[in-house]
Amino acid sequence: MDIRPVQDRDSLQAFHQVTAAAHAHDYLALPADPVEELLPLLEEKEQAGELVLLFLASDDVAPVGTLQLSFPTLDNLMSANLQLTVHPDHRREGHARRLLQFGIAQVRARGRSRIFMEVPSPAGGGDIAALALMTEVGARPVLEDYRRLLDLVKHPVGEPLRAPEGYRVVQWLDRAPDELVDGAAYLLGRMTVDSPMGDMEYEQEKWDATRYREKEEAAAARRRTRLATAVVHVASGAVAGITSIGVNRDHPEVVYQWDTIVDPEHRGHRLGLVLKSWNHQQLKEQVPDAAFVNTWNAASNTFMVAVNDALGFEPAEAWTQWQLDL
Repeated sequence: MDIRPVQDRDSLQAFHQVTAAAHAHDYLALPADPVEELLPLLEEKEQAGELVLLFLASDDVAPVGTLQLSFPTLDNLMSANLQLTVHPDHRREGHARRLLQFGIAQVRARGRSRIFMEVPSPAGGGDIAALALMTEVGARPVLEDYRRLLDLVKHPVGEPLRAPEGYRVVQWLDRAPDELVDGAAYLLGRMTVDSPMGDMEYEQEKWDATRYREKEEAAAARRRTRLATAVVHVASGAVAGITSIGVNRDHPEVVYQWDTIVDPEHRGHRLGLVLKSWNHQQLKEQVPDAAFVNTWNAASNTFMVAVNDALGFEPAEAWTQWQLDL
């Protein structure tokens, strides 16, 4: 098997074909990222605190697998994220093991000593081969996560929940208002503090207005529209909570819940449900072709699970986070 960096549109197209076949085989309403979204990654440069590298594995006949490595560049500087895919027609041939070994070597070569990997368990049962491979290389499960799926036909968007007294709702597309960007960045920095992280050894991420703007620009470059809703505390002007949904501009049928967080000082007012109900209303108005919303929640995040249950999300499959210390 030959593994090479993805550095041009032809190899990127092959990369996409492998991931598209795997996602169609394994999941409902979880398509692979389209080529247009991946094009900016060919530049191999840091964007909003992350460097992403793509690799394509081929045998003597055709592409058989893909590897994606993500390296934080502003925090968690000893860590990397690894994601590999094997084409359904080429599984049980040892390709995953070779891709994983190659990825580990790449991470070591960059001086990193910790790898995080998500292992999904497709509906109907876990992928025993993937679990055995994680154990073989010495990784350990550190967080139990679940993908939840909202069918917007089965569960149409209803009227948004009224904001409690003393709070107001603010919404935008793509770019946060200047007066709210500092507060939005502060809350994103709390995501790795307030969200359940299980046994993951992961540092708090460093966020400020500059990084937040870079994240917005990176999303736009990848042809992703951000639909965001914030709740602002009227008396102080503080951003009490924020949520966002990502939509591919060319393929809007399946969309993705991004961050949702409420500042601890403002919890106890159902702001999580207020935020998401208003953002779903915005999704209905701005993206009428949207049919499914994907979200991921830690099993221990009972608050957000309850919010998503109220909106009609249903469990799709488990996604276990594994940690490998090199």
